[in-house]
Amino acid sequence: MAYTVTLEDILSLQVEAAVLPLEMSCRPAEGRAAQALTAACGEGLRPAIREAGFLAVGSAESLDCAGRPFPRLIATAVPRWLTGKANELLALHRCYESVFRLASELGCKSIAMPFLSSCYFHFPLEDAVHIALRAAEKWEGETIFAADTRELLTISKTPWRKPRILSYIGYYRDHALFELDNGLFARVDIRPEKREADVIPYFEACYRQDNNPLQEPLPEEEIQRLRQIWEEYER
Repeated sequence: MAYTVTLEDILSLQVEAAVLPLEMSCRPAEGRAAQALTAACGEGLRPAIREAGFLAVGSAESLDCAGRPFPRLIATAVPRWLTGKANELLALHRCYESVFRLASELGCKSIAMPFLSSCYFHFPLEDAVHIALRAAEKWEGETIFAADTRELLTISKTPWRKPRILSYIGYYRDHALFELDNGLFARVDIRPEKREADVIPYFEACYRQDNNPLQEPLPEEEIQRLRQIWEEYER
């Protein structure tokens, strides 16, 4: 519905709930906002996390934390960027879905959080911010993002530009690979019944055509079809 991005201390924000990102080990993540929440919760935070139990990546749970700085404190287990092939972007999207769904169930109308998985988990910053803002637009409440760095604030105010394809590299089995103009790569499913694409930071040597002797080269019209899938694909 509405969102704001600020460099203010998250503890100074007037909201009904705050979000604490957790690593897979259930420790609070790094970052200015997360560390401020951790310090404000004090000794009651660790028992509250243990009581909540194991959190799968992409899930969210309300923490019963004595001395918490906000009426509600929501923890979510955030993904770490590994190779780009482990559904990291989808997992981050699910984090926001879980957080906003739980906030609605708790009756919260306003929420504050950092940009999840940004900076300290090596996500491509533009993607991390883009996913966050798109999710906030769909929620019926007010969201305030406490940016950990000025760079994140700048990215949030810059119109998101979908990376453009620079060149076709080749394909292997069911996926074609394209080089993008942001240093990453687009992987597009070549099966006609599928219209799926994702982003990966690198590719194996087997994607190169000269290392792909058992498959015939894709015809130019098929390459153009796959380019079109990437252009139309909403991440």
